Amino acid sequence: MDCADEASLIRHVLDVPGILHIEFDLVGRQVSVSYDPALLQPDEILARVGRTGLGVHAHAHGEHVHDDHHAHGQAPAHPDRTWLWAVASGALMLTGWALDAWRADTWVEALVGHDHGPAEGGAAGTRPITSVAAYAASIILGLAPVLPRALVSLRYLRLDMHVLVSVSALGAAAVGQWAEGAAVACLFALAHLMEAWSIERARIAVSELVGHEPGWGEDGHRTSAGVERWIERFAAVYTPLVTSAALTLVVVPPLFDGAWGTWFYRGLIFLVLACPCALVISTPVTVVAAVTSAARRGVLFKGGLALERAAADAPGALARHDVVLMPGAAADAGTFAGTHARRALGVIRQNVTLALLTKLAFLVSAVMGAAPLWLAVLADTGATVAVTLNGLRLLRAK
Repeated sequence: MDCADEASLIRHVLDVPGILHIEFDLVGRQVSVSYDPALLQPDEILARVGRTGLGVHAHAHGEHVHDDHHAHGQAPAHPDRTWLWAVASGALMLTGWALDAWRADTWVEALVGHDHGPAEGGAAGTRPITSVAAYAASIILGLAPVLPRALVSLRYLRLDMHVLVSVSALGAAAVGQWAEGAAVACLFALAHLMEAWSIERARIAVSELVGHEPGWGEDGHRTSAGVERWIERFAAVYTPLVTSAALTLVVVPPLFDGAWGTWFYRGLIFLVLACPCALVISTPVTVVAAVTSAARRGVLFKGGLALERAAADAPGALARHDVVLMPGAAADAGTFAGTHARRALGVIRQNVTLALLTKLAFLVSAVMGAAPLWLAVLADTGATVAVTLNGLRLLRAK
């Protein structure tokens, strides 16, 4: 796993009788499943996850997880060809821009002169077939790694980022915004790689700190923080709500002004913003980084809930064994536990605020027609990378 969407999909396919509890460790790329063997067997659990298209294999409880995908017959999460799709898509998009620039009065007009509505004349409406072909090829290549995941999500009736971006890029092309569609497809391909890189960076950083990959066998680090559970509940409501708002935006305003293409385009931006990736990933990365760096100081936090409790009452958390001081811990370890926990919660609040403000700004901009589609894609995934890197700051315990 390298995306909160994939965790959501796994939770959906494992919502069956016999599954007792599921905990996700996105940084460690693990899913811990508690199940009733009288109702469900491990092979069936693996088969259900495997049908999503994700590579999957089992690990024993408490086993350290290493980069053993090849040993289990699994391909790497992002093989080189994924980079090739993104690079080829970008090259074709730039080719389309260059062809438009050749015919435009100025380079500025070629780069930023496209309107943000349907092609009903002007530069967008008279675009030559050569640039349209370049943009179309860019869309196809950019969506090549995305469409298989989108189809899987649709099969399970899930509206994740893969579905929303695919619909947005193809929808932009449908209303004549070929350059916008190509930009969305290309930028998402690049942004998805950036997001995967940031999660991988987190995994490597934690691995270097503790000597092996995250998921080091302590049950405590999987105890979800209250804010994490709140975010999951919020995301479950937010995504369908914003998707419904996008449909409303597409249908209702044109009944009054007749600008169907313009409002369809703005609805596409709403669809891009309907996926709460940055919000969902903001907490688990921060918790793992905080727990890991504290462990190196001899202070073991038993999960995100323990961090919250220690931030409010460190002595009480120590007394309840939510926080354990390991042999060899420094004399000021108890004080450090409270300070470190408060710092971690501060970073979580920063991440949640950044994710929510990014969404809010672009939702308002979408209604006003002030934000192009490609910028919404870039901002959404940029926020995901930003909150991940911000959480990783906690690997440097103070």
